[in-house]
Amino acid sequence: MPPAPPHRRSLQHLLGGAFTEHLPLKFAALFFSLLLWLVVSAEEPTDEWVGVRTSLVLDSGVVLLDSVPRVQALVVGKASELLKLYSALPELRRTPANLADTMVVVELRAADVDLPAGVDARVRDVRPHVLRLHTKVAPPRPGGRASGR
Repeated sequence: MPPAPPHRRSLQHLLGGAFTEHLPLKFAALFFSLLLWLVVSAEEPTDEWVGVRTSLVLDSGVVLLDSVPRVQALVVGKASELLKLYSALPELRRTPANLADTMVVVELRAADVDLPAGVDARVRDVRPHVLRLHTKVAPPRPGGRASGR
């Protein structure tokens, strides 16, 4: 086989050298570009559905027959702020009306969700928007005083 022409040999040498020469510098450049991408993406606003700890404030004579469904909130903020919500969940605290009924309907709004202190983010939405819970009024305990007011 005749030898390759000189211009072809230099093209093969250039392409081979592009991948094999100065490897430590190329790995360092790749490492720093990934690091820069991580820092910038952590500061970019993003949104995420986060679990919410739900607390319903009930009268002492009312018993909740269902478990409270899982509630999530759409939180918007920097990714670094949203990471804080995994160690301290947002909280939703509501006092349902019409506790004498057998079914209580609680409407949820984004404003009902309280974010932990030190988290700079906003709650945009909540799901589900409505909780339907079965309740019953517990009979008064024996020996308890009835209020005559």
